[in-house]
Amino acid sequence: MASGAIAGGTNSAVIVAANEYRDTLTIQLTNSTSLEVAFGETAVTGACLKLINAGDSVTIHGHLARGAVYGIGNGAVAVYQDGDVEYRPGPQVAS
Repeated sequence: MASGAIAGGTNSAVIVAANEYRDTLTIQLTNSTSLEVAFGETAVTGACLKLINAGDSVTIHGHLARGAVYGIGNGAVAVYQDGDVEYRPGPQVAS
């Protein structure tokens, strides 16, 4: 599995490189500056998926996950992780 940091810019740029073997990709915004993302094509402000609040995330599967991901959002900071990422709460222990 691969992971990394993403820094948005004023122009659309590849934020996660293509990987023909990847099947799942999760991107999570880590600050409060919005990041717009597009899968396999240039990101255009106002015309693609938008992560707005810190903690917002998107998970994609299949052919979209294998292609390059483009982003735009000056000052946006995010992280990505490929492979299955799923939060499951642990058992509740009574105190």
